Amino acid sequence: MDVAPLPRAGIGSVIGLLEIIDDAGGKDDVFKLARGLQMELDDILPVIDAGKLLGLIKVKDGDVSLTQTGSSLLRSDVNGRKELLGTQLAKLKVFQQVLNVLKSKRNREVRRDYFVDLFEARMSDDDAASLLKTIIDWGRYAEMIGYDRNEDVLYLPEEESAPSQPTR
Repeated sequence: MDVAPLPRAGIGSVIGLLEIIDDAGGKDDVFKLARGLQMELDDILPVIDAGKLLGLIKVKDGDVSLTQTGSSLLRSDVNGRKELLGTQLAKLKVFQQVLNVLKSKRNREVRRDYFVDLFEARMSDDDAASLLKTIIDWGRYAEMIGYDRNEDVLYLPEEESAPSQPTR
């Protein structure tokens, strides 16, 4: 499996960053943004990198701005955000590969250790564990991947026969 580390950033942090950029008019200076959040640049860069990787923001000449996709995500309800994020994740090779492995299994589930071992063949143990944690975090948010902590298993959620209706 050809894999590269993903930025170590939770999806909640990425969405929070989008909201802050949106509040600043859709564009902000990276250094000003870090200062305003009382964060070191090294702490905010993984969140920015995740936003870029997902096509939600772009960075040019030290300014970070929302993309059309990022703006659409912010204007969506929770289900719309999950769907949009799922579309973006499906473009990432590592997600394609994980989903293909899960789809290839009759029960549509694989032990966590299987992926850790695959990733450790290409990167350090810490990077492999971090990558899988990020895949699980992002994939669960988008409802593309499920994870059972008790069984230590990743799985594909059941396909719904009808679109879910938002609860009010």
